[in-house]
Amino acid sequence: MERLRDSNEFIGGFIPRKQRAKILIGFLGISILVLSLRLFSLQVMKASYYKRISDENRIRLVPLQAPRGIITDQNGRVITFNRPSYTVFLIPYEVKNLDFVAERLAPLLNLDLSTLKERLKANWSRRYEPIKLKKDVDFKTICVIEEQNQDLPGVIYQVEQIRRYPDCGWAGHVLGYVRELSKEELSSDSVSSAEKSDFSESTSLKLSPAERRGYRPGGYIGRKGVEKQYDDLLRGKEGGTFLEITAAGKIIGPLEDREPDLPVKGTDIKLTLDLDLQVEAESALMNYESAAVVAIDPANGEILALVSKPGFDANLLAGALSSAEWNEILQNPLHPLLSRTVQATYAPGSTLKLLTAAIALESGIANKNTYLAPCNGSYRFGRRTFRCWRPEGHGRLNLVDAIIHSCDVYFYQLGLKVGLEEWCRYAKLCGFAEKVGVDLPDEVKGFVPSLEYYNKKYGKGEWVKNLVINLSIGQGEILVTPLQMASFYCGLATDGTIYRPHILKEITSPDGRVSIAQSEVWRHLPFSSATLGVLKEAMVGVVNDKDGTGVLAQIPDVTVAGKTGTAQNPHGEDHAWFVGYAPAKDPKIVVAVVMENIGHGGTFAAPVAKRIIDKYLKRGIVAERADSVLAGDTP
Repeated sequence: MERLRDSNEFIGGFIPRKQRAKILIGFLGISILVLSLRLFSLQVMKASYYKRISDENRIRLVPLQAPRGIITDQNGRVITFNRPSYTVFLIPYEVKNLDFVAERLAPLLNLDLSTLKERLKANWSRRYEPIKLKKDVDFKTICVIEEQNQDLPGVIYQVEQIRRYPDCGWAGHVLGYVRELSKEELSSDSVSSAEKSDFSESTSLKLSPAERRGYRPGGYIGRKGVEKQYDDLLRGKEGGTFLEITAAGKIIGPLEDREPDLPVKGTDIKLTLDLDLQVEAESALMNYESAAVVAIDPANGEILALVSKPGFDANLLAGALSSAEWNEILQNPLHPLLSRTVQATYAPGSTLKLLTAAIALESGIANKNTYLAPCNGSYRFGRRTFRCWRPEGHGRLNLVDAIIHSCDVYFYQLGLKVGLEEWCRYAKLCGFAEKVGVDLPDEVKGFVPSLEYYNKKYGKGEWVKNLVINLSIGQGEILVTPLQMASFYCGLATDGTIYRPHILKEITSPDGRVSIAQSEVWRHLPFSSATLGVLKEAMVGVVNDKDGTGVLAQIPDVTVAGKTGTAQNPHGEDHAWFVGYAPAKDPKIVVAVVMENIGHGGTFAAPVAKRIIDKYLKRGIVAERADSVLAGDTP
């Protein structure tokens, strides 16, 4: 009996009863402490995390599109605006027979059946998220969808805004276009131009870097031109309403504890572009495949017209563009998406003889009355013969006459006197080796060679310095953009001051505040007033002398000054150049024209420049044509 009593004192392997009670109490205490700490962690320390997870499961954002800012010309005439359009969506969870609905929709929306099915299947996992099928659907199709809504479950439509650009593809490279963000752009941090939006910051939902900057799936971003350059201003700030959904994604209704965020309209932009002049420049190049025009006000750097041919229809690119249509644009050998005014580089030909002349004048190598060896149609140097564009030659000329008649032989000799290193140094001082900094995307800087470049390419040797013979007439390795040439001539037309070319004139914020863009000096040409005076005299002669190469740029009652150029092209016919300004004594406009694969600058480019200058100085004549373009008529 005593042994039995003693055995009851031990529990489970010799643990006394009193100790058992203590262990049990300790275990319960530790359990309560662990649970308390865990609850504290979940409810306090990680509360925001779990709230976000919960919100993601129960809240759906329905974005409200912000009206994109309108774009006008310098006179306030609307060039780009928004128009309402219909977009068709499909909600997967309402569709019982995918194949049936796809087969009905494909011909109705003019979509390829297999492509439509692939798009639907790729997004089918998001059962309650609307899948965008096609935007800018015509009203007739919407009526058919409405009539057949019983047979097309899950097919819905809503009104969205779409950009409207001028017809004919005019001003396409200036304005650019907008398109939807790709999945890759949304998931990466490559979208960097826009600031964070208040809307995205006000939510607790998990957003990608692009979404946190105000972009969203299905949203639009500027591509090329002004639309790209000023996208952060034009696009405004999107708003949104909040819907409560089940864990499966079914909509319960509006979220009661959160007010909708209203969208904020984008900033309106006024450009320096003169629509009348833009229309005239576009018309002047209508029958040419590849060409470019730049027109600038030399007094402030405002770009008055900017044309690149071939152009593109921004309305097509901003709308429902098929893969086949996009590939056709990309594979076009004329590269219509290339803005030749700022992205293409050319040998400037004789338009750059003024640089050679200016260096010689500034260095004291020559004056306006300096005569060199007569031109007999060619110039022999070493073992090479360099020919003049005029086979019979120009005879004996001074510097001014050599510019007027564009004598190559004279400038071969003048270039040798200037020397390679000095010529390249001055070319860089004039800005030809760098971007002018225009407020348009993707500008290139051209190229100015140097002695080091030639030594590296051809090997060291004194003979390399003789390559200045080609450079002196704007041939060889020198490459410039039409915008650079126009800027250089802005300096020649004035006192040597070059204002930075710009396309933005003013902006108007959604609250009505107006901010005016300020002109800034880009650089001063490294030439004296005396040097510039000689060049101006010669440029007037180029156009107004009876034997000048630019006589086809003459305008009655207006003194035009300028220089022609014919640049050799290894891939075909010569490129034609003309750069000039008017009136000669009080320049209001500088125009640079380059026309690819066509021939002499005096024959083809000079008349185009004449037409543009004439219309600008005689305003009002082309206003009616500009209005017809905005109205959608084809000229």
